Amino acid sequence: LPGIMVVDTPGHAAFMNLRRRGGAVADIAILVIDVTAGTMPITWESVRILRERKVPFIIAANKIDRVSGWKPNKDADFLDTYNKQSKFVKEYLEEKLLQIRINFLEEGFKGIDRYDRIKNFTKKIAIVPTSAKTGEGISTLIMILMGLVQSYLSENLNFSEGPAKGVVLEVKKEKGYGKTMDVLIYDGIIHKNDIFIVGGLDKPIKSKVRALFTPKPLDEIRDPRQKFDSKDMISAAAGFKVLAPDIDDVVAGSPFRVVGDPSQEEAVYQEIEDEVKRIKIKTDKAGVVLKADTLGSLEALENHFSKNNVKISIADVGPIKKEDIINATIVRDLDPYSAAVLGFNVPVLPEAEERAYEENIRIFTNNVIYRLLEDYVEYAETRKAEDTAKGLSELIMPAKLKMLPDYIFRSSNPAVFGVRVEAGTLEPKVSLITSEGKKVKRVHQIQDRGQNLDKAERDSEVAISIRGIEIGKDIENDETLFVYVPESHVRQLMSSFLNQLTADQKEALREYIIMMRRIKHPWWGM
Repeated sequence: LPGIMVVDTPGHAAFMNLRRRGGAVADIAILVIDVTAGTMPITWESVRILRERKVPFIIAANKIDRVSGWKPNKDADFLDTYNKQSKFVKEYLEEKLLQIRINFLEEGFKGIDRYDRIKNFTKKIAIVPTSAKTGEGISTLIMILMGLVQSYLSENLNFSEGPAKGVVLEVKKEKGYGKTMDVLIYDGIIHKNDIFIVGGLDKPIKSKVRALFTPKPLDEIRDPRQKFDSKDMISAAAGFKVLAPDIDDVVAGSPFRVVGDPSQEEAVYQEIEDEVKRIKIKTDKAGVVLKADTLGSLEALENHFSKNNVKISIADVGPIKKEDIINATIVRDLDPYSAAVLGFNVPVLPEAEERAYEENIRIFTNNVIYRLLEDYVEYAETRKAEDTAKGLSELIMPAKLKMLPDYIFRSSNPAVFGVRVEAGTLEPKVSLITSEGKKVKRVHQIQDRGQNLDKAERDSEVAISIRGIEIGKDIENDETLFVYVPESHVRQLMSSFLNQLTADQKEALREYIIMMRRIKHPWWGM
């Protein structure tokens, strides 16, 4: 059908950039699921975005050729190849399709079934089993897609005219061309030498089209095998590469508009500025600092976080910078649980990491939206629980010990050996951990010259007993050991009781935190 454009969006970065004001660029979507593996976390991330943007979709249950015992029939219609399979293979495939249906029903989708069992495609989601490798079911998928477009989306198949409107999918350096933009236009026409306005990091950017490139037939714009074809004019719907000056600060996911009439330039500029500002957030209220790689990602993040009642003080595009940490520090005075920086698919600049350590600000990064949300919510809820839980007397206190290899009294049952307390205070009934992160059992007793002690201060040389370990097997005879202090206790010591610790307890705590951040992750204890 003329006017139909199919966009492959590997991963979900490009997928999230298929956006425009008030919804999505896409009129319909094909959701590809590995039928042998079933739905995955990224499946539900894509489904959630489709749902938010009100985009209808069909499911391609792909990789049927990997079903055990499957006999491929190249490029065959699905039912033709399905009817040639053994009873066992059919039953196995039906089980996999049933599980997909159950998963979608659990997510609130009332109607979903294999395409040949559906009478009304407006009320049910169709599943089309396919194999991209053998071509089986692909013709079926195209026929279903074309039928849906002709039946329900024909009003969208209009002749394009006027200045092009679109969205930037990606901004990248192209060998031999320098910085380029991959653009998709959903309306209008673009010519070589046209003036256009597009969203930038700080403000809209005006530029001029130097060249328009399209991939060769059956090639890909993102990773072409051959050189591009140069075009003087392109009409919607189409995806192409734009070569233009001054586009270094263009943000992927931004609106793209051709200025057809110079008198409309100011209006187009204002339209793009308003759309970008609508997505970016900057307030004086308490809330997390949110950073994303593209405007499309940022919009999806905001929607998801807001629906889960997470307040946002700042939302912007780009790497996590020192300025973001400073903003989170300001938020801490209003709401300590919101004093965090959350990054989706973005790097953390060294200056930001250094400032975060200094200010004790937690940074979360992930390339899956729901995991980023889960990590932050778990952290905030734990912090709230900690702040109402314990006083100093109920917390495990830090200490650093050094084993004395010449004073191994028993290797096991229980192990009894000498230690020097290098920092902090050691008490019985606490667990230990080696400097390499290996957990050791609890200290049963502390003794000095046969007398049991309640504690051992700094520079004390004492004997300790530990049940359930063997020296030489579980630990060496010259280990550096720390008292194992849970992360929640560390946070409370740092935030509420630091001034009540002695100098050597602070030293032991500092070394312990450095060790745990090396072993666990850079933000441990924040």
